[in-house]
Formats: sequence, C-alpha cells, structure tokens
Amino acid sequence: MPKAPRASSRLLRWAVRFATMFAGLAVGLVVAELVFRARDDGAFPHVNFYVADSVLGVRLEPNAEEKIAFGGNPVTSVRTNSKGYRGTEWPAPGPDEILVVGDSQVFGLGVEEGETFSAQLAKATGRPVINAGVPTYGPAEYKAVIAELIDQRKPTTVVLTLNMVNDLFEEHRPNRDRHAVWDGWAVRTENAPTATTDFPFRAWLYRRSHLVFALRKWLHDGDPVGNAGLGSEGSWHDLVVAGEGIAKSRAARTEQMQAQAAARREALAKLTAADAELEPALYRAKEMYGVGAWADGISDEQWERAYEERRAAQHQFNAARANVGDIVEDTYAEGARGIVVTTEHIRKGVIMRARLRAKLAEALKDSPRTEDQAIAATLSEREQAWKTITAPEVAELQKLLDPPLAAYVREVQALVTSRGARLVVVVLPIDVQVSETEWAKYGLPVTDMKPTLAYTDELVAATEAIGVSALDALPALAAAEPGAFLKGDIHMTAKGHAALAVALGKTLQNPAPTVPAAPVVRSPVPLPPEWREAKEIIVAGSTSAGCETKRVREWVRILCGRTVKGDDPSRVTVAVDPSRETLALTVPHQTSVVTPVEAGRDVIIDFAWVSHVRRLNISWPVGAAKPTIAFEEPVPTGKEKQPYYNSGYYELSQGPPAFLSSTEELICDCWNQLFGGLRLEGRNGEPDRFTCSGAYGASDPACTTTYVTDCTRMLECTRRDPASPPAP
Repeated sequence: MPKAPRASSRLLRWAVRFATMFAGLAVGLVVAELVFRARDDGAFPHVNFYVADSVLGVRLEPNAEEKIAFGGNPVTSVRTNSKGYRGTEWPAPGPDEILVVGDSQVFGLGVEEGETFSAQLAKATGRPVINAGVPTYGPAEYKAVIAELIDQRKPTTVVLTLNMVNDLFEEHRPNRDRHAVWDGWAVRTENAPTATTDFPFRAWLYRRSHLVFALRKWLHDGDPVGNAGLGSEGSWHDLVVAGEGIAKSRAARTEQMQAQAAARREALAKLTAADAELEPALYRAKEMYGVGAWADGISDEQWERAYEERRAAQHQFNAARANVGDIVEDTYAEGARGIVVTTEHIRKGVIMRARLRAKLAEALKDSPRTEDQAIAATLSEREQAWKTITAPEVAELQKLLDPPLAAYVREVQALVTSRGARLVVVVLPIDVQVSETEWAKYGLPVTDMKPTLAYTDELVAATEAIGVSALDALPALAAAEPGAFLKGDIHMTAKGHAALAVALGKTLQNPAPTVPAAPVVRSPVPLPPEWREAKEIIVAGSTSAGCETKRVREWVRILCGRTVKGDDPSRVTVAVDPSRETLALTVPHQTSVVTPVEAGRDVIIDFAWVSHVRRLNISWPVGAAKPTIAFEEPVPTGKEKQPYYNSGYYELSQGPPAFLSSTEELICDCWNQLFGGLRLEGRNGEPDRFTCSGAYGASDPACTTTYVTDCTRMLECTRRDPASPPAP
C-alpha cells in the first residue's frame, strides 16, 4: 500500500506552480512593456518629470531625461540640468549673456535641444544664451523666472517670448491655478486627483512604463496625462472669436473715451456758466466781507488807505480771471489806466475768489430767499463740475488704450531695466495665423485669421512705444513655410526655430527704440480752470522773464506774456524733447508751452521776445527727488522792443494782430470764442480782430483742418485729448 504524500511535498509543488505562473506573468508583462515601448519608440507624448512648486505651479525635475514623440513627429530627447531647465549645465555667468524665457515653444517641444531657437541664436551671435523656457508657463511665470534668474545670471539682454495662442488668455490666471503634478505629469487642476495611494515603484510605473501608460489611456479615454498639448486657457477658436471682436472692442474703447471727454466737456461748460452767474454775487460779497469796503466818518488818511485797499482788491478780483501779460483796467485810477497782470496778481485774485465763494456758500446755506437758494445751487453745481474736471482716471484711460499684455510688458520692462539689462519681446503667432495651409493637418476648414493679427500689431506698437524692441515672428515663420510647424501640432519644427533665430538675431543687432512711437498714457492735459486755480511753482528766472509756471499732476505749463516794458513774445521753439509730447503755441502777445515732467525726461525750450531769447531747461535725473526747472540768462536779439499801449482795445484798433500762420489764428479764434480775450467786431465786411489770452495747446494744422467747424473738439485735439484725434 503506497504511502500518503507528505504535506511539505504538496506545498513545494504549489510553490513551484505559483512561481511558474508569476514568472510567466512577469515575462508577459516584460514582453508587453517591450512591445509597447517599441511601439512608442521609447517616447512619451509629453514631459513627465514635473515637480510641484507653490509659486510657479510646476517646475522641471533637475537632472532628468526622457524621449518625447507626438502627432507622428520624430522622437526627440529632452534632458534637464541641475537647475531644472532644458539642456546641459549652464556655464558660469559671463558678459553679454542672453536670457530667453517662455513656454513650450522656447523649451523646444518636438525638436532636439540643439535645434531650439535659443541654441541656434547662440551659434549665430556667438553670445551665451540661456534657455529658460518651461512648458505650461504663462506671463506670470515668465516674470517670476526673470526675477529669479536676472539677479543670479546678470544677463545684458532678456528675451520675453509671448505665445499668442496661450498668453492672451493666461495673463490673469497663474500656472498654479491651471496645472498640478500627477505622478510627474502636469495636468489640468480640474483633472488632478485629490489624493493618490503610494506603493513601491509607483513613480517608475506611472512615469516610465509604456504598458501602464497604454492601459491608463485605454481605461480612461482622454486621460489628461495623454494630452500632448496640455490645453491652455485659449485655443485657435478663442483667438478667432477674440480677433473678430477686436473691431467692436476698439469701438467700445472709443465710445468710453468719448464719454469721458464728454463728461469733462460738460463739466467745463457748467463751471464756465456758473462762474458767469456768480460774478455779480461775488462782486457784492467782496464789499459784504469788507474787502476794500468804504467807511463813513473817517479821516482823510484813513479814507486814502481805504481807497488804495479798494483799488487793489478790485485789481486782484479782475486779475484772477486774466493771464500773465493781460491788461486789466484799473477803474479806480485816473483815466482808467491799464495794468499789466503779473503772476502775483493772479495768485492773490484766485485766493480772494476762493475765499469769497466759501464765505458766500456759508452765508446762503440757510437763507429762505429764492434768489439766495439759486446762488447756493450754482455754487454747488460749480463744486461738482470742478470735481469732475480735476479727477481724471488715468488708470481707466490706460486700460482703454492698452491692448492685451501691454501693461504686463511695461511691468517686465521695469523689472529688466532696473537691473541694467535690455528687454526684447518676441510675439509668436499660432501656426494657422502664419499660413492657411496649416488647417489641413487638423482636418478643419480654412478660417480667416486676419482679424486676429490686430492683437499682435497693437502689442508690437505698444511695446515699441515704451522703447522696447519687439519682433513679430509671423513674417519670418511665413517665409519658412511649408515646414515651419510640426505635424498636427502648434509647435515649431527645427526649420521654424532656425527662421526665428535669424530674425531675432537681426532684432538684437538693432538698437532699442530711443524715441517712443507714441506717447505713454498720461492724465488728460489740464483744462483752463485747472491752470487758473493752480499755484505757481518756483522757477528760476520765470518772474523776471514775465512768465508764469504752474504744475497740475504731471503737467507743467509755462505761459509768457508781454512785460511792463512792452517787450512782446514772438515765438516759442522746442529745442529738445525726446518723447515729442510738448505742446507749444505762439499767438499775439503770448507764448505757451505745456509738457509732462517726469524722471529721466529732459526738455529744452527757447522762448523768444522781440529783444531777446531765454532758454528754459527742464531736467529730472533718475533718482533725483524732484526736477530742476530754470530759465537761463537772456540773450539779446539786437531788435528793438515794440511800443507799449495803455489799453488792449486801443491796440486792437490799430490793426489785426499778426499770427505766424492760419493754424494759430484758427486756434486763437476758437479759444477767444470759448474762453475769452479781447475782440472787436469787424466793420464793412472786415474780419473780427481778437486776441486769445491764456491759450495753450499744440499748433497742429491737422486739428484745425479736422475740426474747423467745432471749436470745442479743435481745442481738445490741440490738447491731445484721445477722444478728439486729428483725421489720419
């Protein structure tokens, strides 16, 4: 009878069976892994060695390697250095280095590291080029990378690469809100798991196993880790929709600017009307509050002092609404002698009128009289109009005028220039913007992308306007077609990178724009009442020159009139103004200049009188606490002064004032109609004779031609109000 098998023998047989089974399974898995690896050529469709970063959302793992292939494009190898950026170890910081920042286009997704435009730029220029592009990054991350590396590397040039398909829509949403890390892959935050289960070899399986990758794609169709494009906030469709709406956007911006201008225009009209209505009340208030009041039962000496006080008060009262060099009739002097107004007269008069308005409002606030209530209401309307005029919303105007990303570029410029480096902006188009033949690779019908190019045009113009070189990459890439972009994908081929490198090299050879193509956005040029109410600032030589200098916000106005000695202003010339923002005007008996004053901007202006010329220097060195504004000593012209007349009306009766051209005459005529001055009606078909005391603006024939029948808009145009531009 046979013996029963031992338990140990049975266990051994089961162990062998399990071992054989597991060995077969392992061999099968290895074979499957090899098959899928061979199928994929050992490549994954996207970078899978990301690590989380609290500021940037993600970073690239240092010293990592991977092969990448997608869309039927060739396999490429990627590696990172110890800093987590593509390529070999960076050399020690050296002179004349170029730092390039951007997203996957700068990184060079789909091409070898030596084929990126950064690498080819280094070969072409002989300068060290640092490729700091990282897939998934957007505007916020570009700026953060620049801030991090510019102090470490101290490059002399920073190339900011803006991708129009992504960055337009990612400007206000940082990467940490868009992407998260899932087993080394960067995935959309809405697709990322809230938690994962850790186990041995998880990282290898999810990052290196082609079998696991294939299984995940099969089990989860559309799994985010399989998305080679890592969808941005926008797409070509969004760009088309946005581009089609750019005309509407421009129209809306124009309407908003017109609305702002209309509000200021209406406020100016209300203030002017209120001042006219209040004039009798203020005149009476001047007597009511004892300013130059008469008194009974006083001595001759007291009467004489009261007479002089009343005379001075009347002069100040009238002078407050005049300009430097005007002739104000002194009705208390024998023969109604005219007095040439000085800045001191105006200053005291403005203070007097402000005090009288305040006292008048206080006295009438509880009055039951209908006429008093009407005066109080006019005072209130004037106060509201004044607030509208003097509270321009510069930030809002900037937003209206700015194309997308313009404010961002200014921020980056401030960062780069503060470190002594030069900023260059590259604007990368999407492939279907470059050539309509690119639509075929997506199997989509051709869509007109021309409207979307307006964004690039505006951004390039806004960038160059602040003195930053900008490269629109579209022409270079269009010249490289066909073959500038990968199959079924937006990224550039090696051919596209090469074309971009050549274009960028040429841009770097050219100096940065030194003269802005357009002025930076500023607050509106102050309106006449603002100048009248503003205090005069101290300027060396201004009083002796017979000029008044006032500052409102960033604007300075220099108004030069005739002097007591009868030396008439004859011309004002802008000698130096790098940004071409100075507004200069010459009219009979007066020259004026309005210019912004800011750090780093120097202006030189020559004011000419009949007998002499005086140069005005405005300088504000960067780092200085305040500007220096001063007149130089007069330089004689060798000509004799003009006769001085006691009365402006008498002078007008001698003949019409001489204008430099019809442009100044039209501006002066409009100013006279809106803001006053001396005027005699023509007789027997002769034209009116007029002056335009206090006029200022640009002597621009385009403005007088465009708004020849609209004085309000004409003067807005000469003040460079964006709501009233000259016709192109």
